[in-house]
Amino acid sequence: MYTGDIERQLLEKFQRTFPFLDEKLRRLIAASEAIALGYGGIVMVSRASGLSEPTVRNGMLELEDPQAVPRDRIRRPGATVRDVRNGGPMHRPYADPTGGPGARRIG
Repeated sequence: MYTGDIERQLLEKFQRTFPFLDEKLRRLIAASEAIALGYGGIVMVSRASGLSEPTVRNGMLELEDPQAVPRDRIRRPGATVRDVRNGGPMHRPYADPTGGPGARRIG
């Protein structure tokens, strides 16, 4: 089977199942697929699922150590999603490419 065929099958599988899964289950399913694929599996699963490679790797670690994330949690204690849209801790206003008033320099 060619790599493109495998990625296409993964994409179809993820598109069918991911809408029903929470973040933790998506991560674990993706990690399980990456492990089954072996060499190159993380990259292939990342492309097909839309999850980042570190997320897939973290899922693999969680499968190796089920105690890493308590069963009643989706993320490790202290991990959170930052709300960048509403001026959360990671919020930075977009730079004005025209250099207009209030523009900040990038680089």
